[in-house]
Amino acid sequence: MTLLLNLTRLFYALLLLLGIGGLWWLAPPDAPLLAKIFMTIVVYGPILIFAHGVVSGSPRLLTWLCFLLMFYFCGYVIQLFYPPPMGILAAFRVTVLVALFITAMLVIRAGRADLDR
Repeated sequence: MTLLLNLTRLFYALLLLLGIGGLWWLAPPDAPLLAKIFMTIVVYGPILIFAHGVVSGSPRLLTWLCFLLMFYFCGYVIQLFYPPPMGILAAFRVTVLVALFITAMLVIRAGRADLDR
């Protein structure tokens, strides 16, 4: 279970890095700093709320994170149809998001299997 939890943490960090980094990289060059910070909080704030759950491996918080990830998955799949570089970045985001979803679900399942014993 430790390996799965570490993979979940890795994919969580990668998703935040790709998401926030892509948001700042693709922002218009004349966008004010305050606008970038505000958009970062609005778009990735909900995922940041679950940082404690990813670090601790709480099955309840990971379940809610997986529920939230479905909304991000829908948005990223729509972004796949955008022209490059947005579409290419969206492909990496979808890949990392699916990996995060799968590893989080496996952590939840492994935790429940430990409780059943």
